[in-house]
Amino acid sequence: MPDYSGRHAVVTGAGSGNGRAIAELLLSRGAKVALFDIAPGAMPTIVERFPEASTVITDVSDPGSVTAAFEQVEKALGHLDLVVNNAGIVRGTAFPELTLAEWNEVFAVNSTGPFLVSQAALPLLRAGADARGASATSAIVNITSIEAHIVISSSGDPQVHYNASKGALLQLTRATAVAAALDRVRVNAVAPGLIQTPFTEAALANPAVRDFYLERTPLGRVGTALDVAYAVSFLGSDEASWITGTTVFVDGGWMVY
Repeated sequence: MPDYSGRHAVVTGAGSGNGRAIAELLLSRGAKVALFDIAPGAMPTIVERFPEASTVITDVSDPGSVTAAFEQVEKALGHLDLVVNNAGIVRGTAFPELTLAEWNEVFAVNSTGPFLVSQAALPLLRAGADARGASATSAIVNITSIEAHIVISSSGDPQVHYNASKGALLQLTRATAVAAALDRVRVNAVAPGLIQTPFTEAALANPAVRDFYLERTPLGRVGTALDVAYAVSFLGSDEASWITGTTVFVDGGWMVY
């Protein structure tokens, strides 16, 4: 089990779902975590359980908001060892009716957001690696999706803008893994499959949609946010110090087919 004692992290979209599970796991393993979210949500309850956590109201799609957030982080933590780009949105409009405004909205959060956050975090991540020695690395973990690799259409209408935005995040992961290597920052992705979160609540309530997914998942169950958090914890730790530019699928075997 990776030990995060003395480590500092940022998790975006930390108020619910995968982000909350990731933040709570890192906190339980000893990290000090800055919780980024556009709305307070459940973050106060996290801080009640883990007083070492701090909350930063952040719109990851807004450069000014991201800059201000990292100014707070630098004052509070001084350096970073891990950044998790988890914040994301889903919109269900079918392609023929998809507006440019909605396309841009999804890309602003799912693709541009991780770019802005990673760029702003890089000096603090470099400082984190320096603080732990010449061979140490810091890490960025991007939460992509199996839909960065394949198109899923349980209803006949694939989420074109979501797929495209997560595909862009996949390539951002690969490119920044190369760009940040000289700063001793590793960049990897976790690609969840069907996970029980507020995002998927409506879909999972539909028996036909649930069966569609489970029939194509070899392990035969819906994933949990904690499944995603465990993968993130590994990739952010020293146990993954020779891993960069890759994706870990947390999908119950979906991508095997």
